[in-house]
Amino acid sequence: MTKKLEFIGFALVGGMIYAFLGLMAQGDPMGQYIFWSCAVGTLGIILYRKQKRKKQDPDNNPMKGSQ
Repeated sequence: MTKKLEFIGFALVGGMIYAFLGLMAQGDPMGQYIFWSCAVGTLGIILYRKQKRKKQDPDNNPMKGSQ
């Protein structure tokens, strides 16, 4: 599952770069929709992996040691 999420994340980041440099620079209005949908998808993957790590190892909390 992790490898699939990494591959999907790389594809979404690639889509963001293509939309930003290729489509938005040319003034294509579709570029904004592609860019923001890829950005939201990438953010979703990041938040999902963070939540999964937090559930997997609750004792390894980085904020716990700073108190």
